[in-house]
Amino acid sequence: MQTESTPLTSHRLRELILLRHAKSDWKDGSLADIDRPLAEKGKKNAAKVGKWLQQEGIIPDMILTSPAKRTQQTLKRICSECGSDTQTVEALYLADLETLKSILAEAPNVKCLMIIGHNPGLERLFNYLNSSTEESQTDLFPTASLAHFVLPDDWQNLASGDGKLIQFVRPKDIKLQD
Repeated sequence: MQTESTPLTSHRLRELILLRHAKSDWKDGSLADIDRPLAEKGKKNAAKVGKWLQQEGIIPDMILTSPAKRTQQTLKRICSECGSDTQTVEALYLADLETLKSILAEAPNVKCLMIIGHNPGLERLFNYLNSSTEESQTDLFPTASLAHFVLPDDWQNLASGDGKLIQFVRPKDIKLQD
């Protein structure tokens, strides 16, 4: 007797964390946008988000970050002890939705990837992954906010609405344990 076997296909899920850089300092008007550092409030909020990530056991395997000074300083404060691989990606600086989708399509195949970047691009990617339309709601992704998604394994063909939002956290929402 001959039987047909059905191959077992596993649809692995991967996690994506979108983190907008913490609040930047606008005091020195002579600085180019890419060179703006974090404000004191931004430094505190980035450290708070980092502590929260550790408290929650959310440690990305890899972090991709924009070359902007404020994103680099955010990275340093949120992940000083996480041991994640990090990579600066020039194209993340002020990236739009299409650029972000291309970066995801080429991203290393890790279980949990974090992107530290800028608005309006991150907000547009958030809306794209979280809904079935490309219409963007604005001002929903304040500085140092974090969106944690579960996505299908194939990031080369992500479609609008493919993400399942696990959590969205703003610094003001975080209550750290002692």
